[in-house]
Amino acid sequence: MTKLAIRTLAAALAMTALAACGEVTTGPGQLSAPTGLAVQQLSLTSVRVSWNAVTGAETYAVQRAAASDPTNFTTVSDTVTGTQYDDAGLTAGVTYSYRVAAAVDGEAGDFTTAVPITTGVAAATLTGNVTASRTLTKDTVYTLSGYVKVASGATLTIQEGTRIVGDPNTLGSSLWILRGAKIVAIGTAAEPIVFTSARPVGSRKPGDWGGIVIVGNGIINRTGATITTEGPQPENYAGGNNNADSSGVLKYVRIEFAGYDVSAGQGQELNSLSLYAVGSGTKIEYVQSLGGLDDSFEFWGGAAQGRYLVSYESGDDHFDWSEGFRGKLQHIIAFQAQRLAPASDTVGVLSSDPRGFEADGCDPSVSGCTVGATGASEPFSNPTIANFTIVGPGSLAGFPADGNGMVLRRGTAGWLHAGIVANWPGIGCQFRDAFTDSLRLRDSLQINNVILAQNTAGNYDDPVSTTRFCQEAKWDANNHRTATNATDVLTNISATNLDWTPIGIATTGGSTVALPAARASGFFGGTMTSTTYVGAADPAGPKWWQGWTAYAIN
Repeated sequence: MTKLAIRTLAAALAMTALAACGEVTTGPGQLSAPTGLAVQQLSLTSVRVSWNAVTGAETYAVQRAAASDPTNFTTVSDTVTGTQYDDAGLTAGVTYSYRVAAAVDGEAGDFTTAVPITTGVAAATLTGNVTASRTLTKDTVYTLSGYVKVASGATLTIQEGTRIVGDPNTLGSSLWILRGAKIVAIGTAAEPIVFTSARPVGSRKPGDWGGIVIVGNGIINRTGATITTEGPQPENYAGGNNNADSSGVLKYVRIEFAGYDVSAGQGQELNSLSLYAVGSGTKIEYVQSLGGLDDSFEFWGGAAQGRYLVSYESGDDHFDWSEGFRGKLQHIIAFQAQRLAPASDTVGVLSSDPRGFEADGCDPSVSGCTVGATGASEPFSNPTIANFTIVGPGSLAGFPADGNGMVLRRGTAGWLHAGIVANWPGIGCQFRDAFTDSLRLRDSLQINNVILAQNTAGNYDDPVSTTRFCQEAKWDANNHRTATNATDVLTNISATNLDWTPIGIATTGGSTVALPAARASGFFGGTMTSTTYVGAADPAGPKWWQGWTAYAIN
């Protein structure tokens, strides 16, 4: 019998004796109980128990109890020297509880509160074309292998709490919702739907799988009978005529470690969420991208609507639009603290120009686009973006100098309203060409009620530049404000404790310039909320990103 087992038995006998006298107590232990106890299923019959290190601990003891006898904890190991333990040989379909104690000099401290897990979730593989409507359920972990395409007329329904993992051994494994098909993925804050890498936690990397691609029937401003999506196995998204088209709904969904680059950084890639000509009937809310290889959310034309969107650690741009995008987004967060290396078995490369917003009218380097001194492709990109918080990595070593908060170019219009752009190594606000600036002069491009803070190369473009046009003097003073530090306007931008609640001057000024009624109307079946604060979170409201989002770097 081990020392811990002897001590556990002795403690139990002592407690029994005390109970007989009407008094129950526990020993103080030499070390406090570990924090952060978590239990993750590895297979139908194995789990991983993990916890945070305790200062001074030499070993840890892991104990397990079954639901059939929940008070009877058995020691499965008392010699663990790290902060995780894999427990195998379990019975599928049984609920177990685990607790952990730290030990020094052979003496164990207090145990954690027990954490339960039910083993035995089934497994299935998704591959090929989905031609008939299908439902994915949370009692199964689905492996997405290869290009899985939901065909026109079919609806893919995904139950709350369902987990879909991308197969990293089949490069580019991705989910496609084609024109005329629908996805209905409705999770909850307590049970989000999670798309992630099949690799274990700690080994995941951007580009482990391809991401989600949706092709709708909305309008784009590129001309041509055939205009295809980026990446391998492309689909035609030309010829749409319905900006109110619906491709379904994504709600309480996480998309982790996605993206696929087949061009070594030359622009042919899949993103975490790629939206081609997606109409406003498509509702995207409470959706997070985490650790993607390329862009987090990219919109090509259409008029998709989104709210409560989160992008953490993007490989390239957090929010990217082009080709006539006319959608509406509100309450969106982007956060960059570092650069994650792509998966080694892809040809993906680190971006040379990662940004918060990258906004295009239409890229003249591709067919069917024009932009120049006298005009650009129409209908212009012209979205409404309200209540955004876009935070960069500051002076992170190796991060490109062209890492700007907002880059608007190539003939985009739009209304950017009540936002915070902070801590980027480049420029906070940059216009790249004279024609885009002409849209500002025509009131087709407006940036109002925005705070710029701690952007290393400057909050605005150089005031004497003849090639960059987002210059401070061009804006009314009441439209724009500046702060010295990001932490002057946001509660916490530390990756270990992200809190996007605005403080200081960010708690006011959100409606100094009113959001036009035409911009606010028709948003999720109602009206976009006008706020007195700026940024993505209400200082007096709930922390809407908590509970269903995750932050991890691998």
